[in-house]
Amino acid sequence: MVNSYHHQGVRRLAQRFVPMAFAPDGLVEGFYDPDAYNPGEGKFIMGLQFHPERMRKPGGSDEFDYPGCARAYQEFVRAVVAHQHKVAAAAANAPPKLNPAMQKQRKVIVRSFSLAKDLYVSGGGRTRPSEQRDLDAGAEFLESNTALSVQQEKRLKQMGATVRNASGYLNSLKLNEGREAAARALMAEMTADQLSSLASFYHTMGKICSEVLDRKLQSLHLQV
Repeated sequence: MVNSYHHQGVRRLAQRFVPMAFAPDGLVEGFYDPDAYNPGEGKFIMGLQFHPERMRKPGGSDEFDYPGCARAYQEFVRAVVAHQHKVAAAAANAPPKLNPAMQKQRKVIVRSFSLAKDLYVSGGGRTRPSEQRDLDAGAEFLESNTALSVQQEKRLKQMGATVRNASGYLNSLKLNEGREAAARALMAEMTADQLSSLASFYHTMGKICSEVLDRKLQSLHLQV
């Protein structure tokens, strides 16, 4: 039960709200939302129509006329303290901010991994000088990271070597393409009989190779 120093009041509360204070005639003077009110977690949302500051007994007494009015102040203070603790904990657990130089290095490393992934998915391709520099930066980061377990360190170094050797892999592909182009040019000058003899020769060699390979595999199987 609380005071009522006003000429307006709430006739009907919305379904989400719960009444918590009434005037002597039953009029709702205070309510809260259960989903948004939890002082222990720093949540404090309530609606008050009455005047808790006018509810002291006459004569300057520290006692309140109606039980529970002091609790509005107490719960508010409790919510403020809980909220301060949450803010402090969040600040303590927040990841450290990178300075501009570290942020730039992070972006280069992320780009390096992205380039390496694209090379792996596409099976190779040409890289521009700027892309190669980014690949080298990622490889250096992977190979220099030693604050890990032995297995993790080994894996990262393997990844770093893979990224660093991307240019070598592309050069090998380019060399193979050159050899294939030279072979095509040479065969283009051969006669039909020469090409037929060459195809027959490699067909025979392939058949012999398959037979020898089968015998070796069977021998290994028997030994096991």
